[in-house]
Amino acid sequence: MFSFEDQYTMFDVTPVDNLFILEHMPGAQGDHVKVYLYGLMQCYHPQKDTSIEQMGQYLNMTEEEILAAFRYWERRGLVHRISDRPPTFRYVNAKKLMFMEAPNDPVYDAFGQAVHGLFDNKRKLYGKEVSRCYEWVEQMGLPQEVVLRLLEKLIEQRGAKFSFDSAEKRAVELAEAGAKCAEDVDVVLDRDKKVVEGSRAVLRKFSMFREPTQPEMNLYRKWLVEWGFDPEAILAACEDTTNGKPSFKYLDGVLRDRREKIGTKKITAQQLEKNKQQREDVETPLRRLLATLNKPGLTVNDSTMKLYTEMRTLYGDEIILMAGKECAKRACDLDDVLKTLKNWKNKNGLTTVAQIEEYMAQVGRYDALVEQLYSVWGKTSRSSAANRALVQKWTEEWSFTWDMVVYCAAFAKDADKPMPYLNKLLDTFRQEGVLTPEAAATAHEKVKPAAKAGKVVREQQYEQRQYEENQQLPEWMQQRLKEMNGDA
Repeated sequence: MFSFEDQYTMFDVTPVDNLFILEHMPGAQGDHVKVYLYGLMQCYHPQKDTSIEQMGQYLNMTEEEILAAFRYWERRGLVHRISDRPPTFRYVNAKKLMFMEAPNDPVYDAFGQAVHGLFDNKRKLYGKEVSRCYEWVEQMGLPQEVVLRLLEKLIEQRGAKFSFDSAEKRAVELAEAGAKCAEDVDVVLDRDKKVVEGSRAVLRKFSMFREPTQPEMNLYRKWLVEWGFDPEAILAACEDTTNGKPSFKYLDGVLRDRREKIGTKKITAQQLEKNKQQREDVETPLRRLLATLNKPGLTVNDSTMKLYTEMRTLYGDEIILMAGKECAKRACDLDDVLKTLKNWKNKNGLTTVAQIEEYMAQVGRYDALVEQLYSVWGKTSRSSAANRALVQKWTEEWSFTWDMVVYCAAFAKDADKPMPYLNKLLDTFRQEGVLTPEAAATAHEKVKPAAKAGKVVREQQYEQRQYEENQQLPEWMQQRLKEMNGDA
């Protein structure tokens, strides 16, 4: 006949015994208290179709967490489980519980006895501590033997009065590692011991004689577990922190770089040393090359090492350094060294040091000849492949002597582009069989190429440059120039 209105619950109260607050709440986790109070409210103000799923959404908890909380209160005797499908619970009055026998949970009782047996009167255990250990079984899914072995190892390593907060952190690590048996506990805790000892060893390498901090041990655990470095490899990497102030953060960067380059799951000191030797194998000749180029902005880094590695696919270190010396003459950059090597390999087909030396000697001779031509024209010479190709064609393909080329250069003195002009003139002489300076002097008037419109090019019409006896022109050439200028 009677019921509350829909909003009645929101404006009503739920009575909670002080006995619960004083005796039961202090030893319970916060989530357990949340579940108990919400269920208590439902007892006083029941709602239709209430479910564990709806309860989880309201309390922002998973269904498993809610069921684990009810199992906790069931062990405390404040809740009786009526059925599992659907989950149904009946609350027991906290005052009535004082006059009732303790609830009987044989599995929990056996676990509690085992926990007390481990401490063997070395430490007084409270019910909430035993209950907390059992929560690792129920909430984290750890087998009982794993939790018991964890407690046993902690007693061995730290004594009976260790912190249960720290023990819970180890339990979380075991759950994350998927521990299924007592042997798994030994593996994880021994690893934890290695983290402490390894962190201390790193500090000693840094000449620091203090205990490692938790962030430092977290970094060491990452190197050891996640990145796969063995302890010897970590200590070996400490040698690479001497360029700055050594620290765990600095070492973290060094190990990250090594990990990316080695790319294996397990990294040993031998692998690290091999990687270091490989790196030095590139760095040492690269430093020589950079010193040869004399470019202050160029340093040994990932970018320059990548370029050098590409150079090594073409030639060895000796030839690479030869290319660097040639490029240094023209104040070129590291990219130009690579271009030079590619030209030698792909364009000129050079493979040995002797071939390259002969080729560069030839290039030097051609550049010297080009420079002599430009001195006749009163211009600054430019070393270029195009100019060298012309000189090679005149002297090797067309078989002109160098004296002949230099003599004919005087005819191109006033041309806008003297090299192309001289090339055309020599081509004309070649076709006419004019091969000597004397024949060129006679034939020039008849066979000279057409000059630019509006300009008359006659050897008698331009002012000849005066040359000293010590300039690098043939003696007959100096005498011929004097005759042309009327100084003979």
